[in-house]
Amino acid sequence: MHQEIKYYVHGHTAEGYVTFLQSNIKDIKKIIILQHPSNIVKTKVLKKIANFYSKEYDLEIISSPQSKEYVDGIIVRELSVAILANNDPSIENEIIVDLTEFIPGSSDKAVHMPEKNQLYEEAYAYFKRGLEIHDDLEKIYINEMDFTKADHAAENCIAELFHDTETSSQPITVYKRLFGTNTPDGIVNHVQDLIEPIQNRIFIKGRAGTGKSVFMKKVLEACHQYGYDVEVYHCSFDPKSLDMLIIRDLDCCLFDSTPPHELFPTRIGDAIVDLYEQTVTKGTDEKYEAEITHYTKRYKAEMKKGLKKLEATKELEEKKEKSWLHTEINNFDQIVEEIMPK
Repeated sequence: MHQEIKYYVHGHTAEGYVTFLQSNIKDIKKIIILQHPSNIVKTKVLKKIANFYSKEYDLEIISSPQSKEYVDGIIVRELSVAILANNDPSIENEIIVDLTEFIPGSSDKAVHMPEKNQLYEEAYAYFKRGLEIHDDLEKIYINEMDFTKADHAAENCIAELFHDTETSSQPITVYKRLFGTNTPDGIVNHVQDLIEPIQNRIFIKGRAGTGKSVFMKKVLEACHQYGYDVEVYHCSFDPKSLDMLIIRDLDCCLFDSTPPHELFPTRIGDAIVDLYEQTVTKGTDEKYEAEITHYTKRYKAEMKKGLKKLEATKELEEKKEKSWLHTEINNFDQIVEEIMPK
């Protein structure tokens, strides 16, 4: 059975709009950009293409931060082909396929864009304030942490993961991604689907500032040291932080299993690393309960305001897309003929 991996390469974060597209397509030989004023039309075409390829190949589906209904692209690594819904300044030697030749469209692509961009910027400002407040929350736990114990926890994990592996000088491939992001539909993620096929799953628990991201960065360093390709999933709140690693050659993943993407072990072999229990002074939650509650409420309030701004873009998008809602792709064979690897 062929595998389908869904993830994001673009995100609405406290650092603004971020993209990790380049690391996922840098070795792809054929990059096709679909042009059309409608995201609905491009998504319908991409879904049909995905269905076409899925019969024979593993697929990577790039989800869109604009809407849970949209697809930003598909990658078929076995064919070294990527088909994307939008162009990007980092892409070189791309092939443009104008879908208006097959599905006629108007030139109203920029309708509502200034208003939409303003809403995005306001959302990012709220997310940034939320992150600044979250930093104050982190300081509570950082001041109560035993960093030696945190280092030992990471070292023990690395020793277990790479115990029968020799070091390697070969460069590795690092795919930078997001497993979810803030969207007009709320906070969304693909964590459950991404970890489902992985045999060895490490659920990293803790509190804000207890070193979950640092723990994963140390494992990432070990991947470089031992020569393992790795998928690095950045935090959609603070993209400088890491939320998950997937090392497919070890059939292993490590991920931040705390809200808003909290999961619990369900299978024999699932493991928990609780950095709060292992590294933080006992009773910290209770000792600073009032401060923790205060900062948590404040940063969540800022996040909620930001999400409201993103939600407001939905109405503008729906107005732009209204005329394309029921478009049928009747000449799909022609489109496939145009974009199939030759």
